[in-house]
Amino acid sequence: MKKLGVEKVPPIVTRGIVLDMTAHYGKPIVPSGTEFTVADVQAVLKKEGLTLRKGDVVLFNTGWLELIGKDDKQFLEVEPGIGMEAAKWLADQGIVAFGGDTWASEVYPNPRTKEEFPINQYMLAKRCIYNLELIDSRALVRDKAWEFMFVLGQPLYVGSTQVNVNPVAIR
Repeated sequence: MKKLGVEKVPPIVTRGIVLDMTAHYGKPIVPSGTEFTVADVQAVLKKEGLTLRKGDVVLFNTGWLELIGKDDKQFLEVEPGIGMEAAKWLADQGIVAFGGDTWASEVYPNPRTKEEFPINQYMLAKRCIYNLELIDSRALVRDKAWEFMFVLGQPLYVGSTQVNVNPVAIR
């Protein structure tokens, strides 16, 4: 952890976008196990009038935070999120971080492999793309703030593999 601790993550100031997957699927909470494909991501980008750019942070709004306190068992056992195809496509667009309002930011359990968290392993270890989990994007979606300045300060912890963050969206 001395070599690769979270304190090595630099501050991030870039364009952020939020993709409202609840609107795409027409449900207040995207069903568990829903795997977001490239076609899904592209459809939401088109609907929101956005094009990905190198350096973007991409956040997914799934409605999953609404389960907290109402169905904690479901919240912790399964979740919707991107699949490997979408992860590779996003990485090829040059994003610097991805995430959303779920605790893993990927479909869980993965329907295609028994490997634990293959998308996170691919994105961080192989593509150097950070994963931002449990980001509350409800206010952005409510305001239809699909695009904003994303600001994330440098973590203060030393020698950890993860840290609670509180990014700021400036519109």
